[in-house]
Parts: sequence; structure tokens; C-alpha cells
Amino acid sequence: MDYLLSVYKKAMSLDREIDCFNNVIVFNDPDSFLTQLTDFFILWRRCIIPIYNEGDHDIVHRVKGYVKRLLATDDVLSIYGAIDCMRCYDALDIFIDPPFEIDFSDCKKIARNAVLSNADKFKNYHGDEFKAFSGSPYELVARMVGLEPV
Repeated sequence: MDYLLSVYKKAMSLDREIDCFNNVIVFNDPDSFLTQLTDFFILWRRCIIPIYNEGDHDIVHRVKGYVKRLLATDDVLSIYGAIDCMRCYDALDIFIDPPFEIDFSDCKKIARNAVLSNADKFKNYHGDEFKAFSGSPYELVARMVGLEPV
């Protein structure tokens, strides 16, 4: 079994699946430019889709639920994780044909509001998790939700 898939399944068995989306448990591989944040293309491709293909079709509903829960927090890494999860899902069909559909359209406004209401936290974030990106964490998430970075 793929190592990352086993990590995800262990999180599920410990009732910590949400930690796969809020950057508490980080998923990436040696080729990823992300080192301290989850590479959601990898999470989708190596964990979520295989789990769905194994018959756990409820994972689609759980993922959307986690995104909504994380957007309702004031935690920078959780909000970023939820937004990047949606962004990477939207781009998946460029590379692969996912075997399911998730409608995140009702989460887009929530994501935008989460960024706006936590703008100061993003602008003043001092962790090094975002070092792979140019600009501030706020500039990154603002672009991801269609806001002009200020």
C-alpha cells in the first residue's frame, strides 16, 4: 500500500481525518515544492481518489464537510488548507478524470469571507510554512479566492 494512503487511512481510523486537510498531517512527496504544507494534488491523487475507488463513496461528503468546518475557523493553516483543497480539486480534471464530483460552489463565498475576516492574521503570519511561495500568505490566499492583494 502507498505510504501516504496508509497515513490517511490511519488518520481515518483515529478519527483525525480532518487533520489531513488542515495541515496538521502534511501530505507531499519528494518532488513536491511544498515541504511544510500539504500538496493537495498528491492528497487527491494518492489518497482521496483511491479510497473512493475502494468503495468509500462517503469520502466525497466528508471532504466537503471538512472544507466547510475549516473555513469557519480563524486558523491560517486550516483556512489555507480548505481553500487549496478546493483549488486543486477544480484543477484535477486537467490531469485526471476524477470518478466523482464535488460541488464546492457554495463554499467559494465562505472562503472569500474567511480570508477577509482573517486578513490581519494572514498578513502578520510569521510561520515558515509558506516559504515556498513568493509574497505574503495573505497575497497567496487573496489571489486564490479572487481578491486583489492589498
